[in-house]
Amino acid sequence: MGDVRTLCFVGHAGSGKTALAEAILQWGGAPAELDSSPEAEARGGSVDLNVAGFQKGDQTLYILDAPGFGEFIEESYKGLRAAETGVLVVNAEKGPEVLTEKAWDLIHEYKKPALALVHRMDLPNAKFAEILEELKEQLGGNFAPVQWPIVRNGQFVGVVDVLEQKAFYFDGKTGEVPGEIADAVASAREALIEGVAEVDEALMERFLEDQEISTAEIRAALKKAVQERSVVPVLATSTQAPKSIELFVTFVQEATPSFADLAQTTEGLRALTFNVSSDQYLGLMAYVKLYGGTLKEGAEIANVNRGSKERVREILRPIGEKPQKTPEVGPGEIAILTKLGEFALGDTFADQEGVEPLSLGELPKPVFARAIEPLTQQDEEKMSSALRELVLTKATLRSHRDDVTKETIVSGMGDTQLTVLTERLKNRFGVGVRLIRPLVPYKETVTQTAQGNYKHKKQTGGRGQYGEVHLRVEPLPRGGGFEFVDEIKGGVIPGQFIPAVEKGVVEAMQEGVFGYPMTDIKVAVFFGSHHPVDSSEIAFKIAASQAFKIAVQNDTPVLLEPVMKLTVLTPREFTGDIMSSLSGKRGKILGMEPASEKWERIEAEAPLAEIQDYALELKSITQGRATLQMEFAYYQPVTSDKLREELLKREQREAPTH
Repeated sequence: MGDVRTLCFVGHAGSGKTALAEAILQWGGAPAELDSSPEAEARGGSVDLNVAGFQKGDQTLYILDAPGFGEFIEESYKGLRAAETGVLVVNAEKGPEVLTEKAWDLIHEYKKPALALVHRMDLPNAKFAEILEELKEQLGGNFAPVQWPIVRNGQFVGVVDVLEQKAFYFDGKTGEVPGEIADAVASAREALIEGVAEVDEALMERFLEDQEISTAEIRAALKKAVQERSVVPVLATSTQAPKSIELFVTFVQEATPSFADLAQTTEGLRALTFNVSSDQYLGLMAYVKLYGGTLKEGAEIANVNRGSKERVREILRPIGEKPQKTPEVGPGEIAILTKLGEFALGDTFADQEGVEPLSLGELPKPVFARAIEPLTQQDEEKMSSALRELVLTKATLRSHRDDVTKETIVSGMGDTQLTVLTERLKNRFGVGVRLIRPLVPYKETVTQTAQGNYKHKKQTGGRGQYGEVHLRVEPLPRGGGFEFVDEIKGGVIPGQFIPAVEKGVVEAMQEGVFGYPMTDIKVAVFFGSHHPVDSSEIAFKIAASQAFKIAVQNDTPVLLEPVMKLTVLTPREFTGDIMSSLSGKRGKILGMEPASEKWERIEAEAPLAEIQDYALELKSITQGRATLQMEFAYYQPVTSDKLREELLKREQREAPTH
């Protein structure tokens, strides 16, 4: 099928990635409108990974366009995993920004060859030379310009090919390097040759001896240097200058590795599900990257991760405005599979079971939670299935029913992502919801050993009810759950009623002294009495429930609060502010270590009640540069009565108004 390449555009919001992708598709004869979802249009920016491509002759180019907002960083992970080359797109006025830095880190994490684009060169304050230096200083890569922009009277009118030392004007003319940038171009050419010579010893010797090196030799070495990630070519583009787009694509086809160049083909069919989307008519769609073999319509394939088999009913290629049906796709290609059974993001499809699945890598985990409530009874009936489908499309979206608070909880990377989720529920499924701060799933336990007994006796004419139960409660270690012990001797409670005693205790544990489930408790039934006629399971269940409540009242009950473990990756200059903010939230710093020359990793613990919105606060403290991972650690007792009262007061909520 010829050369197949996949580029992933990453960078900060406002750098023009989506417009650039659309301009490339237009040039390739496969125009497509990206960001067509209502949620993206409402924000004027991407919220999903855009996937599109074109085919010209024996060249196929796929473009993965990732959002530039931090809460949608998952899309950059997925796009870079499936791409051969990462393209770092930088705003020509603003230079490297927060997400530029994160995107560059991800390119390195996935070990991808890279290009850098100083894009939107038509902006009035575009500053190519300054941005080039900022990229080198802030990101540390070997950024080497292969083009130098020509700006006349504030207009982006052409570029100089640094290797050819020839000017290409967008009106079709060519010429010598303009005098005002001749020195800059000469320096850039020397630095570029030095960079590419590092991958070729013979070339390096000739360079050091000032021998002539042909442009053809340099171009061949440049492709190798790009593939080995020792040089990051820098280009200048603008969607207002279509010729710059053409020159960029030509450079991509000549200097970046194709799928075959990277020798990543597997034996037999392997297709990795790197993206999932939900369509109103087609349902869940799997975007797969083929790493080996041929995927054919009608074939039976194995979902390696799930141990199940699938029939390939329909294959679509994301070429042009509307994906095209195709009978088969081969290595390096991207395809969309519809009408599948059960599958998930990251699943691998293969031609046989039992093979090693491909890995999507470790994706970010949700750090911000909200309770989600339907607005009407009709919304409630549809919400669960709609939510389940949308959550399957993102690794950073999760939903669950909290056993303690009985709320449906949705988690994401921040308030914007969850707002997009609610909009999508409305736009896609017609489900109206609201998001509110979730209740904290507190629990309770006892701290000492205590006893309680209760006799349930009821006579109503005819057969009565009788059951007497004596219980002892004592604390278990944190995480111990519940343990029930039968210490009855002499048959004072017949064996057939002991399960009813345990059931009564379990039900009573669902609501403790402060209104929360009880845990980490050992309960022993050690005495009681029965009636040969009136005793029954229900009588002993009631007696056990009341005896347990009395025993707890005789004990010293305590509130348990959930504690979360936090891992914060932050630029070093914000370390003090973050540690101070966590200390003010009853947090405990567990450790701190350098993550790199400029970054610090902070490990901490803090009660959930204090850090429900910490993802938003951290964004504010660090201008969005720090990242947060958070997971449940353990429950700890609230020993202060004053603090307990304050925490419980926070949980009081007005009834929702629909």
